[in-house]
Amino acid sequence: MADPEHGLRQLVEEGTRSARRPPLADLRHRARRRRTVREVATVTAVAAAVLAVFPLVAREQSGTSAPGPTASHTRPPTPTGPAEPLLASPAETVPGGTVTLTGTGCAPGKAVTLGIRWDRGAKLSPSTEEQKKSPGHPQATAAAAGTHQLSSVDALPTGSFEAKVRIPTSPVINRPTLWASCGTSTSSRQLTQYVSIVVRNPN
Repeated sequence: MADPEHGLRQLVEEGTRSARRPPLADLRHRARRRRTVREVATVTAVAAAVLAVFPLVAREQSGTSAPGPTASHTRPPTPTGPAEPLLASPAETVPGGTVTLTGTGCAPGKAVTLGIRWDRGAKLSPSTEEQKKSPGHPQATAAAAGTHQLSSVDALPTGSFEAKVRIPTSPVINRPTLWASCGTSTSSRQLTQYVSIVVRNPN
């Protein structure tokens, strides 16, 4: 027959062991905390390694390292386009008036063609007499677009040019566009420049 006192003592010891054993949630919390500590330690080690390398990289970029070969001074490439736009002087004239065109960017010694163009619907410049005959009427416009060569000149050794062109008397466009076209020294393409002027009918 089993000793009741011995059974009671055994039961008390099992209860004591159960009380000492940590609950499952506490074990999981401890595992997460250990994992977090390990991750923080890894990040700290990586940051320390980066900070240790950074001064060396900064020293190389600032030029404090051993001097190397220097780049040779080369002339910048010649621009293919004009250094400045086409200029017209004066910018306002009358039919039959003369305008001086100046530009640059052309092949030295090559022909520069100069002309005038207008778009369809460009406003015409009516004379004072015509304005009196039809007061209050909308201004007439060009029925079609057109272009007309005015002159030709050879470019200077610098690639620049200057030429006088005479504005035609018909059609009398109020705001035509003057143009200059030439070949460039760096390619076979044509370089065309434009400038707008104002033509006023003095009559």
